Amino acid sequence: MRAGRILGAVVGAGGLVGAMVVVATPAAAASCTATALETVIIRSTTSTGGTALAQLNKGQSASASCTMYYGSAEYEKCDIVSKRWVKVTRSGVTGYVVGTCVTIKPS
Repeated sequence: MRAGRILGAVVGAGGLVGAMVVVATPAAAASCTATALETVIIRSTTSTGGTALAQLNKGQSASASCTMYYGSAEYEKCDIVSKRWVKVTRSGVTGYVVGTCVTIKPS
């Protein structure tokens, strides 16, 4: 597993939101930036079956929530199996990208 692609320890409360779990991190109130390690699709939901809204190319950055989201089904992307998603906004489009293919840093 690529440790550089995993966010730090999760602290805070989790709650159900529709079909996903939202886990607030200590930086949840702050803004973050997501940078794509590989090209990823910005989707309408936390599912690989969610409607494709836009694309974030390798090396590009987008505004991101500092909160992790967990979908109901696992996916394998960037050589990691996970349910983790990151909410991003790029060029006015807001949606979710697979969390294993982006790095998240406070802005």
